[in-house]
Amino acid sequence: HRIGLHGGAIIPLVLGYGCSVPAVMATRTLGDRKERFLATALAVMIPCSARTVIILGLVGHFIGLNAALAIYLLNLAVIVLSGFFLSKTFYGDIYGIIMEIPPLRRPSLGTILMKTWLRAKEFVYVAFPILIAGSAFLSLIEFYGADGLINTVFQPLTALLALPKEVGTTLVFGILRKELALIMLAQVMGTYELSSVLTEVQMMSFAVFTTFYIPCLSTIAVMIREIGKRETLWTILLTFTIATLLGTLTRILVSLYLH
Repeated sequence: HRIGLHGGAIIPLVLGYGCSVPAVMATRTLGDRKERFLATALAVMIPCSARTVIILGLVGHFIGLNAALAIYLLNLAVIVLSGFFLSKTFYGDIYGIIMEIPPLRRPSLGTILMKTWLRAKEFVYVAFPILIAGSAFLSLIEFYGADGLINTVFQPLTALLALPKEVGTTLVFGILRKELALIMLAQVMGTYELSSVLTEVQMMSFAVFTTFYIPCLSTIAVMIREIGKRETLWTILLTFTIATLLGTLTRILVSLYLH
């Protein structure tokens, strides 16, 4: 309630730790438009399984689990603060929730399979085509050698985060498919032993930035359907701004801590 949501919003937030697409879809059960927007904006900031791979595979493996845990704690703090300020910024009332709790019964296998398909079919129809199109686009970028142009465009951002220029392509790939960010980082750096080519400061700033920045393409497509184009654009701008500020702040603070 302190961040402008009632108890029913816990489902989208928990689902966010698995995948942002079903998390956004789950917000349709919330009755108020403001509450759906708040829940969506917060759910896409939660590190999904693909972002967890980046946090644990990069920071947890090369720096330590304590550093990875610090990113999760930072994430929780940012979600709470963002929810508090967003609930005060956008007009609209948040209503309480009254739910009827039916007696517990053992479900049949047929009912489970039917309800599973009803909840999963939209993910299959919406997310899969986007993933396929995104993969084709990535292949075209590699085939025509457009990565150099992308790196030049993103150089101001990578410089702000103290990252090598080549990481710009990685950030674009991460928007299309989050799970590709760490793989592409290893490819552009020429090694999977990333601690030999990146400093701890660079690894931390990269992990923090990718934890918060723009949702993947499939999530954006679902967001447009669920909350509208304008709210989706606001969410993209919000997450990108938070990611840039926190990535820069992480670079500064970790540099001071290590030196």
